[in-house]
Amino acid sequence: MRDSRPYEEGFLIILLLLAIVGLFWLFNPFLEALFFAMIVATASYPYYLKLQKRFDYSPTVASGVMSTLIFLGVIAPVTYLLVEISLQVGQLYGQAQTWLGQQSPESLAKLNASLIAYLPISENTQMDLLAQLKAHSQKILDFVQKVTVFLLQGVLGTTSSFITFLGLSVFALFFFYRDGSAIARHLKVLSPLENKFDSMIMNRFSSLSSVLTLSVLGIAVLQGVSFAVLAWILGLPGMFIGMAIAVTSFVPIVGAALVWVPLVIYTGLQGEYISAVVIAVWGIVVTGFIIDNVVRPILIKRLTAVVGGGGNDMAVANHTLITVLSTFAGLIHFGVIGLFFGPVIAAMAITIFDVYEEMHSERLDRT
Repeated sequence: MRDSRPYEEGFLIILLLLAIVGLFWLFNPFLEALFFAMIVATASYPYYLKLQKRFDYSPTVASGVMSTLIFLGVIAPVTYLLVEISLQVGQLYGQAQTWLGQQSPESLAKLNASLIAYLPISENTQMDLLAQLKAHSQKILDFVQKVTVFLLQGVLGTTSSFITFLGLSVFALFFFYRDGSAIARHLKVLSPLENKFDSMIMNRFSSLSSVLTLSVLGIAVLQGVSFAVLAWILGLPGMFIGMAIAVTSFVPIVGAALVWVPLVIYTGLQGEYISAVVIAVWGIVVTGFIIDNVVRPILIKRLTAVVGGGGNDMAVANHTLITVLSTFAGLIHFGVIGLFFGPVIAAMAITIFDVYEEMHSERLDRT
């Protein structure tokens, strides 16, 4: 009798690939929310276990409490920020449209002349620049109007989808908390790798998720609170500015400057020159240098020591080039949520390389 086992194995592999592709296709609209929920659940899973043991909760109750805490700590602030931004941008758009409607090429030329006078350039250069601006003033007005409309549509158009995304993420969090350990065990059983390599991948993912998520959130809180206090002292809306600073701090390199630089320009145009200088110094020294360049590496190093044991497995978390490039790449591919996805995906790719290196260490030429 002919042995059909090789054909069965090949047919099973085809069915397995079709099943994986089918699941990815079916859940494609939810993949980003599920991946984000998995990162957050993995990073906060030790706190879920502590909550469950300390209060003697059942897994279902502890998952519900932890998901509620995530909701209060993430959904509510982000919802407030998005609604507030929508209202502020809508009001600003109305004022800008009114002002632009009242402008003419001549009035715009006069405004440019007053602004150019403050630039450290010669009078001849100022006159040439003013002539160019006057010749293209109508095009500038049209461009500003189009950009304003585009930005308004971008903010208002993505608010509802982003809130839906976060709501789905919190919904998925509940099941990742409750069934996380069972899911991990099942993946180990299904994986053809040895259990030590499965554990290596899962532990690295858990450690990296914890370090990257906690460090990003920690820096966001520090920058947001510091600017909120400063804004309140200067008589500005501290709650809104602080949360805007916290959200934009996720973006590497530029980060909080996306908020405080326009704020400096706004206060300067209002004639509040002292406030403008204070905000600029605070943004450059406190936010840009102390928190971003001094506190961030210290925080990542301590989190690495606590979460990852300080070993070489967590060295990628301190690799600035990989972190910055993967963060920007995630931002390009996935939008704002890619700020979390990019570094984790890059770090997990490096983990796969490490697994391959360890599995085939005897065959690799290290001379």
